[in-house]
Amino acid sequence: IYCEHHSCHHDGHPLMLPSIYAYELHYEAKHLNTCSVCEKVFPSSHWLQLHLDEFHDVLKKIQKERGEKIYACYVEGCQKRFIDPRLRRLHLIDKHHYPKYFPFDIVLTG
Repeated sequence: IYCEHHSCHHDGHPLMLPSIYAYELHYEAKHLNTCSVCEKVFPSSHWLQLHLDEFHDVLKKIQKERGEKIYACYVEGCQKRFIDPRLRRLHLIDKHHYPKYFPFDIVLTG
């Protein structure tokens, strides 16, 4: 079984996987929640949507320039929004008990 996605080609050859199960694991890890703009991979559709909103959405960019709160809390169901990532980080640590060493830049880096 081969993965034909261009990012999985090495030396001009597609990535070979030993089984359907291995292909499914590979697909979930490398392609399921991939940004169509910059090809960064995220752990879930929630993280991908946060990334799209904050880095590729033109309307959100305009809202940010106006000083509006565009940075959503990472916790699904929490409706809080913030004017900058630092305030979101403090909220996550204080209200949702995120560890201080959590990779808060995951929305940027994938």
